[in-house]
Amino acid sequence: LCHGAKGIRNGGKMNKFIRIAAAGVMSLAFGAVAQAEVTVKVAYDADPVSLDPHEQLSGGTLQFSHMSFDPLVRWTQDLQFEPRLAKSWEQIDANTTRFHLRSGVKFHSGNVMTAADVDWTFDRLAK
Repeated sequence: LCHGAKGIRNGGKMNKFIRIAAAGVMSLAFGAVAQAEVTVKVAYDADPVSLDPHEQLSGGTLQFSHMSFDPLVRWTQDLQFEPRLAKSWEQIDANTTRFHLRSGVKFHSGNVMTAADVDWTFDRLAK
């Protein structure tokens, strides 16, 4: 998550809040939710310009995308790749990487993520 100036000045209290809020949002989004009404409030230091991270990647959009979307792989703090939606990958040649996807991943709609979805996303990014 992005660290705002307030989070740094407050000894990381804002950073801790954002992490707790993100965990709460994720557990509500992906876990079984009881029938009771639940309200989750999340604070940002900037409003997202768009909810589509491929359209605009401002600070607020980046914060939102980290809590809402998961990449195939992501950078760790020590500049290594870690698996996310891809459980592994291999370099086939200088221009080709093969990703092995995690099984059982579902979109919010309940549809299972497939290689065709990843292919569609790469095609969209290339436009």
